[in-house]
Formats: sequence, C-alpha cells, structure tokens
Amino acid sequence: MSRTVLAKTREALRIVGFAGVFALSALVINVLVVAAFVGAFSYRNGGQASSVSPGIEELSDELVLEGSTYHLGTVAREALSKNDEWAMLIDADGDISWSEALPADVPSHYEMADVASFTRWYLNDYPVSTWIRDDGILVVGAPKGSIWKYAFNTNMNSVVLSIALIPALLIANMVVSIIVAHAYVRRTWAERDQARREWIAAVSHDVRTPLAVALTDADTLAQDKMLGSEQRMRAERVESKVGEVASLVADLNVANQLSYAMEPVDAEPVALAPIIRSVAVEAMNDDEDGRHPIEVAVDDEAERCQVKGDAALLRRMLSNLVGNSVRHNPQGCTVKISLSKLPHRFLRKDQCLLVVEDDGKGLEADMLDVLRRAPSDELPEHGLGLVIVRRIAMACRGTIRFLEATGGGTRCEITFPLA
Repeated sequence: MSRTVLAKTREALRIVGFAGVFALSALVINVLVVAAFVGAFSYRNGGQASSVSPGIEELSDELVLEGSTYHLGTVAREALSKNDEWAMLIDADGDISWSEALPADVPSHYEMADVASFTRWYLNDYPVSTWIRDDGILVVGAPKGSIWKYAFNTNMNSVVLSIALIPALLIANMVVSIIVAHAYVRRTWAERDQARREWIAAVSHDVRTPLAVALTDADTLAQDKMLGSEQRMRAERVESKVGEVASLVADLNVANQLSYAMEPVDAEPVALAPIIRSVAVEAMNDDEDGRHPIEVAVDDEAERCQVKGDAALLRRMLSNLVGNSVRHNPQGCTVKISLSKLPHRFLRKDQCLLVVEDDGKGLEADMLDVLRRAPSDELPEHGLGLVIVRRIAMACRGTIRFLEATGGGTRCEITFPLA
C-alpha cells in the first residue's frame, strides 16, 4: 500500500475516532444541559417540587388535631407565608374544617365533582396540590399565575421511542461531527495540494530558462565542426539528456495541472485527425536513423470527428504515447496510430477510438499494473509520461486501456465521446 493511501487511511480513522468522541461528548453535554434546565425549572426552595407546595407531606404531619381544634406547626406556617400560599382541610362532608390564609374567593363547601376537578388542576385559578389524610383532603394553593399545570399522557410506544432517542441523538451527533471533521480535513488537504501545485509550477518556471540555455549550448557544441567526433558525441548525449529533463519538467507541470483529472477549463471541440498527422510528422522528422517508422490510418468517417478537450493537452497525450514507444525501443519498432468512428449504439453517444500501438518489447508487468489501477493523485517513480496520458484522456472525458499488443509490444486504446 502506498504512503499516500496509508496517510489518507490514517486520516480517515482519525476522523472517525474524533467524530465518535465528539458525538459522545456532545450527547453527555446535551443530557446534562437538559437535566440542568429541568432541575432549574422543576425544583426550588431546597429541592422541593414547584408543582407541589414546599413540604406538603411535612405540612400534613405538622397539622395535628388537639381536641376539636387543628394546630399547624410554626415551620409549616412560615413556609406558607414565605411563598404567599394558603392551605385548607376539607372533611368528608365537603366542608372546610381548617384553613390558613384562605383567600376570600375560595368556596367553603365542595362536592365530589369539585374535588375531582381541582385535585389535578386549578381551584378558582389557584394552582393547587392535594394530600389525602385520614380526616379529609389537605389542599395547598399557590398564587394565581405562579405555576403552570398541564396533563401529559402517552402510550408505551412513545416511551420506547423516547428510550431510542438517546442512541438517535448519538448517531446524529456523530454524523454531524463526521461532516464537520471531513470538511475541515478536506479543506486542509486542498490547501496542501494547492501549495504543492504552486511549488511545482514555480520550480518548473525557474528550471525552464536554464534548461533552454543548456539545450542551446549543447546543440551548438554538437554542430561545431572544430570538435572531434568524440566531443561531438558527448555534446549530442548532453543535448539528449537535457531534452529528457526538459520533457520531464513539462510532464510534471502537466501532471500538476491534471492532479484530479478534471475537465480542462478551456475545453472546446477539437479535431483529432490533424493532431495525429502533426505528431506523426514531428516524430518522423526526429527519427533521423529511420528505426521508428510511423504508420497513420484515419477512417473517412473519423476525419471529421471532434472531441471536447484542449488541443495542446491532446497533442501532449499523443506525443507522450509515441515518445514512449520510441524511448523504450532503442533497437527500433514500428508505431501505428489509427483513428476510427465506432458504430452507433442505442442510448449511447457517438464515439471514436484512438489506438497507438507498437511492435516493440512492450511494457513491464509492474508498469501495466500501475496503469490499470484506479487513478490517484500520487505520481509514480517511473512512467510519468503514460500516467499523464491517462489523466489527459480522462480530463477529455475519454476512457483508456493499456494492453499487450498482439505478437508483443504495447497497445493503448482511448475512446472519446464525440463533441
């Protein structure tokens, strides 16, 4: 596995781990915040429920009958006074047998229906709570508008759904955190890739000028008749190697521009036939010893075939394919370039097929494996020119295959949709 893949795998695992920790932490914080709000709004005065008078059970315990008179303890009476609350005891006949700070608008007699109504709700708009005693019903009322009382009923399905809410919140938090973390990491990767592209572009620009000077000087020395044959051969070798370096720098720059095999910005309809003939003529002119003849075959229907792309990039792609055949077969080989229009098929856009094939020794197995794998932004140590060929083809919406030619050699098939 390559270093880039390992790095991205580790980064993905870090994202998932971060998302899990973040989601769990967010869930805990959510629960704590909800609990805090529930506690703040449901409890007051030393932890007593706000919907029930402070210490109603204790108040009932402090309300004792001595002879025929009820007496309320001092602590309970002060608690009622402090909260502006009142209390009364209704006997079995519905009459008030005892009261404390009873408002004037509270009735003095109650039927069973009245008791059933105010037990859970309000009594004359006073929010009340009740406590059943052996000698009647103890009622404690709070000031009007101080407590909101409501009914809440649910079935068991809702209870089960409420229990499932916690894992649902956990999953939701995790999904959100993954999205946020992925967006952050993607932005980081984008910034890193942008810095890399700018660096390669700057280096290519800075190296281009000295390479051009070196290539010119080497060519001048190679043409100098005053030098001996051995010196001229060395000059020609220097010229060749400088040309290779210049070509490599150009390849790096193109690969940098096509890092993600995106469609070229200046894509437009481009005729392939003239580019094929131009590249073939240039290759034949460079083939001074005649070891690498070029054969071109363009079908009549393919003469007018146009693809959507960039003419300079397509020319670069074809030059790299021809140059690869020449460079890897110094003993000589025949390079065949053909262009044909594929038969029309139902529900498929018209296509053309570009084939570049040689009868040389062919590509090594490991290089073929690299070219057949899924594209990535990682540049190989060898075969950069063919990787660029694949990226240009994909950038022009083409599909490409590298094969072993019949009888040996290398065969490259590129299928383009017609513009």
